[in-house]
Amino acid sequence: MDIALLRKEIDRLDSKIVELLNERAKIVLKIGEIKKQNGAQVYAPNREQEVYSRIISQNKGPLTNDCLMAIYRELMAGSLILEKAIKVSYLGPEGTFSYFAAKQKFGSSVEYVPVRGIDDVFRDVAAGRSDYGIVPAENSTEGGIRETLNMFVEFDVKVCAEIILPIHHALIASCMKEEIKKVYSKPQILSQCKNWLANNLPRVELIEVSSSAEAACIVADAAKAGKEGRYSAVIANAEIAQQHGLNILCKNIEDNPNNITRFFILSKEYGAPSEKDRTAVMCYIKNRAGALLEMLEPFKTFNINLTNIEALPTRKKAWEYCFYLDFEGHVSNETIKNALNEVSKRCSDMKILGSFPKCD
Repeated sequence: MDIALLRKEIDRLDSKIVELLNERAKIVLKIGEIKKQNGAQVYAPNREQEVYSRIISQNKGPLTNDCLMAIYRELMAGSLILEKAIKVSYLGPEGTFSYFAAKQKFGSSVEYVPVRGIDDVFRDVAAGRSDYGIVPAENSTEGGIRETLNMFVEFDVKVCAEIILPIHHALIASCMKEEIKKVYSKPQILSQCKNWLANNLPRVELIEVSSSAEAACIVADAAKAGKEGRYSAVIANAEIAQQHGLNILCKNIEDNPNNITRFFILSKEYGAPSEKDRTAVMCYIKNRAGALLEMLEPFKTFNINLTNIEALPTRKKAWEYCFYLDFEGHVSNETIKNALNEVSKRCSDMKILGSFPKCD
């Protein structure tokens, strides 16, 4: 069989794939109508997880699981906007790690809204200006993102899903590495590359800005202006280099090769249970001896695995703290319900932030 005949076979299969995709889309539209009648949320993280798991289990190759996931990510995003036009707010500008996390989850079909601060993401979702928001929640090197966790004290929004994104940093500039005099990036990124910078650029000036994307804009503008300004570099995602006409000098310069950030997807409500879930809560306790231990005891009693705990100031009274907790299980599960009932008795207040499919 020659190439021409094989290509004809591909064309035939492509026609069939297009036909099947549109048949699938017609069913999506029917589901959208039912959701509208029932007032149900358009984005269903548990169903999304179920589809991905099934596709991977059925994959016999030669396409990789990552390839199929990328295809279905765009398909699922396209299906979402058939049901409703979707807006997603994220910490901008375009090119931040929040932006790449959002694209990983929602693909290219939704409308992305860049905002200046994490509080603005919460504000957009709480006010209904955006359907969903993407915020960093925890980094494997830096720990919990306190700016995000503090916002749950102020805003009534829920966590409906999480995104796990491997974080790799690149040194990007228009000059040679030996010519660099200033390096721009956000504080967390500079901290994550501290040892590399000390060993490779020990005498450069480190300048903190609000985001790596903003840093790239500063460096690109300085390069265009010429003179001293062009001897600047940015540490950011390597993909941002082409966007600003800069060169990648070094890749993967983070000190920890297993650098991972967990992002939350914010919504007005959380979804139904999936096969593997995580629940997040905020607990307020009285400032007295043994209060924290008493609050945590039900998790041991009901054999629930705590996956994170962070102490946060309430901002209402000096030395008064609340605690962010997340743990395995969905809030609709009877064991989780019973445990949280006991926890709530030992708290002055408890707020369920959401239950969502757990990402491995």
